Amino acid sequence: MVIRGYLGSLPVGDDLPARVMAVINLSPESFYKGSVADEDPVERALCLERHADVIDVGAMSTAPYLETWVPPEKELERLKKALPEIIKSVKIPVSVDTYRPQVAEYALKVGASIINDVTGGKLYPEMCRIVADYGASVVLMAREREPRPGVDPITRVLDALRDSVTHFEKCGVDSGRIVVDPGVGFPTLPPGDQPYVVKGEHRHGDPQWPWWKWDLYILSRLPSLRVLGKPILVGVSRKSFLRKIAGVATPDEVLPASLAAEALAVYKGAHVIRTHNPAETRQVVRLAEALRSVELGKEV
Repeated sequence: MVIRGYLGSLPVGDDLPARVMAVINLSPESFYKGSVADEDPVERALCLERHADVIDVGAMSTAPYLETWVPPEKELERLKKALPEIIKSVKIPVSVDTYRPQVAEYALKVGASIINDVTGGKLYPEMCRIVADYGASVVLMAREREPRPGVDPITRVLDALRDSVTHFEKCGVDSGRIVVDPGVGFPTLPPGDQPYVVKGEHRHGDPQWPWWKWDLYILSRLPSLRVLGKPILVGVSRKSFLRKIAGVATPDEVLPASLAAEALAVYKGAHVIRTHNPAETRQVVRLAEALRSVELGKEV
């Protein structure tokens, strides 16, 4: 089975270069301050465009272990100050990282072509209608409503993604415009759109799986997601499981481990890498692609 799809106008999938999605955050509370561009986001976008295939703009951090929630009015206010000019200034597709339908509708109305929903459309099921109405692409993250202790993590991830994909396809979203994300670093879905912080060792509700070991396991089993027939996006950039393993305290210190994890993700079959450091990521992505091509007996 050959996997193909689209992120906006950008084709993604097998037999295509792995794509780099660069992050711009308009949210000062984001976990990696190096990604925050609240002063000159357009200049930042133009700089990132040199190394990226897609730009992903977020106006509310969704880091599940920090107090980052803001009301939708604040998220929209931040986007309105920067998003239209970013879209006018760059020549690559622009994605917006939001799970709120009213924010997504504004973003698509002003020219974004991708919605990156870290709830998989489960917090606001009506998100699918907005995506369908605008003919947009969507990234659906694996999020469970309830933990299922004792079930293999990759089975839980696949079941969560199947639920989201089925819902969006039934809603009228073009099947070729759905990309899946295994949700590295994200625990069970919050109970609602409200402040929600997850702490503790077993954030997936299973005493057999500490949160950092869960993330490693999902990354190692990435090829299992191919059964869904959708392009795979992976976001591991500077995440906490890497800091745990590397023994460092802050996101600023973990770039080497972050790049290694991104290379592994591409080697394991990721089609898109979402990253805070696209220049460095593009190099490791190309190396991982070349190694995978040699292993598969293809020309580099």
